[in-house]
Amino acid sequence: MPRSPRPELPQGPYLIVGLRRAGLAAARALAGRGSLHAWDRDHRPDTERARAELAVAGVAVTLGGDGIALLDGIRTVVKSPGVRPDTPVIKVARRRGIETIDELELGWRLDPSPILAVTGTNGKSTAAALLVAVLAAAGRRPALAGNTFDGPPLSAVPRDGHDCVVAEVSSYQAEAVARFLPDAALFTNLTRDHIHRHGSMAAYGTAKRRVFVDRKRAVPLASINGDDRFGRRLAEDVRARGGTALTYGTCASNDYRIGAVASTLTGATFHIETPAGRADLQTRLPGVHNALNVAAVLALADGLDVDRAASLAALAAADPPPGRFEPVPTEHRFDIVVDFAYSPDSVANVLDTARAIAAGRDGRAIAVLGVAAGGDRRTRELVGRAARERADVLVLSAWSLRGEPPVVSLQGVLAGARAASGGRLECVLDRRAAIARGLAHARPGDVVAVLGRGDMPSIAHDRHGGRTRFDDREVVRELLGHPIRTDSSKSPASRVDA
Repeated sequence: MPRSPRPELPQGPYLIVGLRRAGLAAARALAGRGSLHAWDRDHRPDTERARAELAVAGVAVTLGGDGIALLDGIRTVVKSPGVRPDTPVIKVARRRGIETIDELELGWRLDPSPILAVTGTNGKSTAAALLVAVLAAAGRRPALAGNTFDGPPLSAVPRDGHDCVVAEVSSYQAEAVARFLPDAALFTNLTRDHIHRHGSMAAYGTAKRRVFVDRKRAVPLASINGDDRFGRRLAEDVRARGGTALTYGTCASNDYRIGAVASTLTGATFHIETPAGRADLQTRLPGVHNALNVAAVLALADGLDVDRAASLAALAAADPPPGRFEPVPTEHRFDIVVDFAYSPDSVANVLDTARAIAAGRDGRAIAVLGVAAGGDRRTRELVGRAARERADVLVLSAWSLRGEPPVVSLQGVLAGARAASGGRLECVLDRRAAIARGLAHARPGDVVAVLGRGDMPSIAHDRHGGRTRFDDREVVRELLGHPIRTDSSKSPASRVDA
């Protein structure tokens, strides 16, 4: 697997902006490489722990304020992905001509092995996990990295033990790269999300595009969703700059074309027409959206000259990542799945799959949906609409990712759901009570989809780092261990019929 040349590490003194997991990883990676200071605007338990740890390594840490005074003498700013580009210290740094990069680029410059990037709105985690499985089956030693909890930040990947890195790349990272260009890249789709961060779909797409093209350069090999309008333009851009772009999807114009997908709760059967002939697959990933992820990885693996038999065997054996259409075992005659889906497109994909499975046995799709506070109202409304149009019963709930008032998010989702036609709609503010309510509606043949959190283990209850253990899967198991009340006239006190 070829490795593209890397530019030299930018010069210090350095300032790390943001001390969540990526910023802390960057500070650890740069410790001992010259003058280094780190800053975060918040006093939280995690930033206090970071300050104590970094002090041992001789790194000065400032908490609070705007950080602007720390820019004096700084030559490079490395920011955590969660830090917005309009943060005052970032704006001032750029205005002064100080090089400003994301932690992703720092990790790319530090790691000597080939980097394979996976990006897009939905499906990144699944596609990245599949790619790791395929590369391992082919005898490579891949590491997984990214702006998620499925792998460490790129700058935190150990320098030994692997010969390539699969990096899940978010737009929050890509918007702040300077010269980052991976050795291969995979694009899943571009659908409405993160508008509150980027301001428009055009700006969101520009951030994603930076993973594939940089001025006159292009990633050498790309696997791109050709059903996606943005993806088709992206493939043209890559080819125009000398790169190879393999497209996949359901349309006849794609290099890798997916046939009809037959799904069960625990898998799917379909075929893919490829330039090397037809590939028949039986995977453990239900749904058309997962068939697209499989096709994306197969195309990239073929482009990397991975043995086709090894690729197909790995794709057939791979389990979905935790919290992605994950069944929760039950002795009841209905099924429950937990999924991370929270954007309009991902919610639609999961509920389309659940509905198709349930319809095959005269059942219904029941959705319990909670979207964390944050994001723009229009996107939240579209989430509510997508869920209402596909669920026979929809129970909305509220929760908080970083201590924001959860009811703010719920209002937008509820407005979108109310504006759409569909099945029964209820609103239960408490997440646990909402899951109980969804299970109470279930009858034989139904599929209950608990959406919005996946395998996330906790819920924030304040802005200072306070969290409460809450795993949707654990809650479902606990609730199923007790009789489920099915009398619809007796509801939790927090329920509001909508």
